Formats: sequence, structure tokens, C-alpha cells
Amino acid sequence: TVAGTVIGAVIIGVLNNGLVLLDVSPFWQQVVKGIVILLAVIIDKMNQKNK
Repeated sequence: TVAGTVIGAVIIGVLNNGLVLLDVSPFWQQVVKGIVILLAVIIDKMNQKNK
């Protein structure tokens, strides 16, 4: 949905800003964002299975 996409973009943006402010290396920033996206996909698939 459009709302889900907007919420996801905001979460990734806030996460990105937080990691930069915490002075996390770019490599680990990508790792953390990748894990968050992977978890979102897994949760979405689990929700679709339950419907």
C-alpha cells in the first residue's frame, strides 16, 4: 500500500540519520539497513500466509 511504503521510507530515513549521528561506519550502516529490510519482507510474507 502507499501508506506502508511511506512508513517504510520514513523508518529507513530515521534509521539512516540515527546511524550517521552515532558515527557508525558506512559498511555497518548498510548491514543494519539490509537486516531491517529483510525482516520487513519476512514479516510481510508471514502476514500474507496467515490471511
